[in-house]
Amino acid sequence: MEQDHTLRLLVVEESRNDAEALANILRNAGQASRLSYAQDAPSLDKALDQQKPDLILCAMGLEPISLPDVVQVLAQRGLQIPLIAIGESGDEADIIEAMRQGANDLCSYDQPEHLQLVVRRELSQLKTSESAQNFELKFHESEKRARMLMESSRDAIAYVHEGMHIFANSSYLEMFGFDALDEIEGTPILDMVGPDDHAEFKDFLRNFGKDGAGEGKLETHGMLPDGKIFDAVMELTSASIDGEPCTQIIIRNQLTNNKELEQKLKFLSKQDVLTGLFNRQYYMEELELAVTNAISGTESAAVMYLLLDNFKDIKDSVGIAAADLVTSDIAELVRKHTDEKDIVARFGDHSFTVLRKDCDADGIEALGEQLRKAVEEHIANIDDQSLTTTCSIGMSIVAESTPSAHEVISRADLACEVARSSGGNRCHLHNPVVDEKIGKERDQQVHALIKEALEQDQLQLLYQPIVSLQGDAAEKYEVLLRMLNEENEYILPSQFLPIAEQTGQLGEIDRWIISHAISRLAEHRAGGANTQFFIKLSAATLLDAELAQFINDCIKAARLPGDALTFEIAEKHASQHLKHAKTLVKNLQELHCKTALEHFGAGPNSFQLLKHLPVDFLKIDGSFVHNLASDNDNQAMVRSILDTASSMNKKCIAEYVQDAHSLAVLWQSGIHFIQGNFLQEPSEALEYDFSGEIA
Repeated sequence: MEQDHTLRLLVVEESRNDAEALANILRNAGQASRLSYAQDAPSLDKALDQQKPDLILCAMGLEPISLPDVVQVLAQRGLQIPLIAIGESGDEADIIEAMRQGANDLCSYDQPEHLQLVVRRELSQLKTSESAQNFELKFHESEKRARMLMESSRDAIAYVHEGMHIFANSSYLEMFGFDALDEIEGTPILDMVGPDDHAEFKDFLRNFGKDGAGEGKLETHGMLPDGKIFDAVMELTSASIDGEPCTQIIIRNQLTNNKELEQKLKFLSKQDVLTGLFNRQYYMEELELAVTNAISGTESAAVMYLLLDNFKDIKDSVGIAAADLVTSDIAELVRKHTDEKDIVARFGDHSFTVLRKDCDADGIEALGEQLRKAVEEHIANIDDQSLTTTCSIGMSIVAESTPSAHEVISRADLACEVARSSGGNRCHLHNPVVDEKIGKERDQQVHALIKEALEQDQLQLLYQPIVSLQGDAAEKYEVLLRMLNEENEYILPSQFLPIAEQTGQLGEIDRWIISHAISRLAEHRAGGANTQFFIKLSAATLLDAELAQFINDCIKAARLPGDALTFEIAEKHASQHLKHAKTLVKNLQELHCKTALEHFGAGPNSFQLLKHLPVDFLKIDGSFVHNLASDNDNQAMVRSILDTASSMNKKCIAEYVQDAHSLAVLWQSGIHFIQGNFLQEPSEALEYDFSGEIA
């Protein structure tokens, strides 16, 4: 056995003495072992949370936990760990039964040498498997990053085999007027080169790679679909796709203006504008890397999730702008009490996350308590008002058994909810047994609440005006959703829609919104108003093949014209379900309804999406409107979107407008419509004065 490697051994047995006896069998063969012991399901969960074992020995016939129970726990956690059953006898029938239940093999107590040999075999196979998995992980990560870089690149990139295209990125397709990859597959690369340069290009290709360099550069002339010739530089590199040799070609237009690329790079900044901390996207990237390192055993880490307890009360009492100052104060506190090497981010409106590497449970709990006390003692002085707040802090450990970055955050968030629901102003380290039980109970309660709300009409529609800056006095409102609790207080969508998505209730909720919104609109228009509603659709509803017919039935029943409705699809969901989105947009157009893409500009290929989705409105993502007056990067991005949208005859809406300074910038930019709390917060009434001037 491997004497230089300490085996992390987990034994599932009735007693600690029996577990030690099995470990000693391996130690007697020269295998150093660090023993973990479990006798039932809770202790097994605890042992797996503390460390990922190299090998599990499980006694047969235990009453508190059986071999199939252990197999099920490993499957639920996504762990592939060698599992050897230990029985009274090792005859052929018992071995077959144990392997049928999920064990790799069965050894008997009275044949220690057999156990030693089986363990040696399993550890050898485990080492080979882990090595292969590491190589495969690195390969897929490299492939993923390369594909993401290529797709997000503004350079036109194609792969060519024997002079024919076999792959091209979006920029390449867009440059040469193709809508989809299958349109260019098999097309000669010569079609993209000016006719006068064909001979030179053929000669260059013929000699490419002969000297073993595997790369080269050629200044030539490209030819666009309309026959226009442009100066181009082609960079060729030897490559492969699916194991087949090919040539990567990058075509750079020497006259291309790089401003759009610069704006995109600036937008992909790591920092949150308000606090100066890292943003959520960068934090998740770092967390994914930490999880990868933990799985490979090179580094451990811990995560902290901090949520302000009474932020809503602060916002209601002093307003959004002042509440932002409180958020900035807390961000500075978090920064002050963390190390330079920590990854500290603003994760939500009033939540913060910390990733600390080489940290155990004691370390992250000490940091959490330090921050909790600092927030509790802090006094924010805003406009002659002294404001105080407290926080709830949840923590989780990034260990070898951690399945994913999102699971780490979910565990920390769940731990934070345990702290908050226990009264707030406290810290809680994720406990898989206690927290999962609480989390399931919470999800079940929300699920039941949603079901009851749908059955008893306890959902509430609110309306927020969408106002023209170009003299259009038509009444437009976005329809927003709230749920009422037992105290008749609003529950925000962010608190119940994720549960509805898990339980499959989103489609039913969307249909409730559509039918009730149409009824309300028909009732309002009966008084002579020419009001239009914007209604959001979830990703689940995009997949509903009968949705268009349902909308048609509602419209007919209410005797409402189709153009009174605009249905919004999130850009992210449209990209993920493009085929269904195309069908839905087409069906809605046939009903004379309008469509919009919301959160527009947040994706890497936003305008490429419009080639497939001829929507009427683009709702610019709120991240670009935030602090617009003081953020040059956001101003540049908004101008870029407006310029391109104008050339495509699309009307743009700026959402989340929160202050007069941003409004002034939007006005000067020539945007069509604005929406946000600066104009009016969501209201149950349809009473906004669209004829008045915007202050």
